[in-house]
Amino acid sequence: MSNRLCVTVAASLVCGLLLTGCTAPASPPLPDATETVQAVADALVSGDLGKLPFAGSVEDAVKEYKIVTARLGGFRPVSVTIEDISYQQDAQTATARLDQTYDLGQTWQFPSRLSLRYAGSDGWQVVWTPSIVQPALDGYTRLTLSKKAATRGEILADDGSAIVYNRTVYNVGIDKAKVSTKQAATSAKALAKLVGVDPDNFVTQVANGGPQQFVIAITLRAEAMPPGIDKIPGGLAQETTLPLGPSKTFAVGVLGMAGLATADDIKKAGGTVKEGDIVGKSGLQASQNAALSGTAGVTVYLAPRAQADIMAPTEPASASSGPVAERQVLFTVDPVDGESLQTTLDVKAQAKAEKVLANQKGVAALVVLDVKTGAIRAAANSPAAGANPYATTGRYAPGSTFKVSTALALLRAGMKTTSQIQCPTTVTVGGNTFKNVADFESYHNGTISLTNAIAWSCNTAMVNGSKKLTSKALTTAAASLGIGVDHDLGFPAFLGSVPVADSSVAKAMESFGQGQVEASPLAMAAEAASVASGHTVIPYLLVDPATGEPIGTATSSDVAPLTSKEAAALRTMMSAVVQIGTATTLRGYVAGAKTGTAEFGPSGKLQTHAWMIAYTEKYAIAAFVYVGSTGAISAGPLVKAFLS
Repeated sequence: MSNRLCVTVAASLVCGLLLTGCTAPASPPLPDATETVQAVADALVSGDLGKLPFAGSVEDAVKEYKIVTARLGGFRPVSVTIEDISYQQDAQTATARLDQTYDLGQTWQFPSRLSLRYAGSDGWQVVWTPSIVQPALDGYTRLTLSKKAATRGEILADDGSAIVYNRTVYNVGIDKAKVSTKQAATSAKALAKLVGVDPDNFVTQVANGGPQQFVIAITLRAEAMPPGIDKIPGGLAQETTLPLGPSKTFAVGVLGMAGLATADDIKKAGGTVKEGDIVGKSGLQASQNAALSGTAGVTVYLAPRAQADIMAPTEPASASSGPVAERQVLFTVDPVDGESLQTTLDVKAQAKAEKVLANQKGVAALVVLDVKTGAIRAAANSPAAGANPYATTGRYAPGSTFKVSTALALLRAGMKTTSQIQCPTTVTVGGNTFKNVADFESYHNGTISLTNAIAWSCNTAMVNGSKKLTSKALTTAAASLGIGVDHDLGFPAFLGSVPVADSSVAKAMESFGQGQVEASPLAMAAEAASVASGHTVIPYLLVDPATGEPIGTATSSDVAPLTSKEAAALRTMMSAVVQIGTATTLRGYVAGAKTGTAEFGPSGKLQTHAWMIAYTEKYAIAAFVYVGSTGAISAGPLVKAFLS
């Protein structure tokens, strides 16, 4: 026996005798895995697993992740939190428990487990299994999601009848699966001409579509469907429904339109809107889309993978008999139908207003309010306006209709309806010369009462009056009559802008509705309603169904209230406009009115807006013609026609 062997045997004998004192040295403690686990949690939320340190093939893990989540419709957990991490020192592994939360109309929450392996200098590595995504998943299964659309809410008239609801429409287009490529182009051109869309554009759309795609040219109401679509090879009219009003034009500027979500709609919605959803595009349909849409029903299933998608399973199938044969429900939530919107629109008044404007060649608008409350009964635009809501959102110089606000400022400065004021041919302020309109009767010049200054619409009298006013006087007076007050009414609306005058010239120009003063027909109707009702009126269109109260009508606390005495004086002046002034053509139709003409455009090419505001015992009305003559000639007849 060699000396070396003896030493080994001796050492073994010693260890045998002293066994309790000869233990192997302990492994160093495993490092903290929190950073890696958090990276996995973040990746599940973002959907990007490509940068995770997987123990095996990153490409295979990413591929499997895409397989198991591809049919979730883009849904991912909104949050993934770490509940605990346990370490297995001997195995050099760790296990983390993750708490995942999805927002699918209701909260879907479940735990999943994550296995990690410590690789020395390479740190912690993630062991990929599909169950990381959802614990029921294995190498044979995937997730799939189906949606059940909610019924979109209706938009109701003031009497509770439905104005906008799901009506039958047809998606008209070319079904490329039924025609050859050459025939598809010929059919696209023929169909485009039949339904009135641009033939070249539609031919291009069809050419760019997939070989089996149904390419839609236009969506038409049932009553607008032309005959002959079925005679065009590949022509198809696919029946569906859309939330629509009684006609293509009915209150479209206010009610707006809805349609299938585009790629832009989906992107802007940040995940709340999916392909195939109906979304509001404009007006109430857009501003109240969340309430109208409701919440789609959602069911998440565990489903078998296609054979081609089965990779080498990293864990056993979820069922002892092998892969699942049919879908299994993991989570479901029923759809919640959208809310109906109660509006103040009067169907007959709206139809009458649109009829009045039907023959206007250019842009024109007519707004009708309940004179006491400010409820919008009609907000109509001429055909030239298209779907643009100029009646409620237009920004125009109000011209002499704004003199009602100026009159209120003068009353607050100490004047009375009988107070005398100078109405010269011209007046100069800050080096700028102001004059009256070309057809102003010269015999009205001179010293006249404030009432007659309003009745005859004397610009120079208002300019002289502005010298008595503070820089804020016109702004605060207008606010008391509902102009320039910032309110969210729940739909696209502009209630005017009256900046605080920064000079005597600016104040002079604002005194007769020029300069920086802007208003919509809606705002000017509010001015008339405020005078007639004796209190500040903020128009409203929506009513809270729970309380019956108007939505969005709270007046700002810094707006001075209109007093009954002030309103009575303004009614005296507006009555004089009808009896002896510029609106005598409305005598017998209205109790009070004010005409307006406002210049706009570049110097040397000035055009004029024409205005008329008026009130009766029932209505406050604003008529506006974008390019007109005078308020009496161009806008007055619209008021008269509506009331006839």
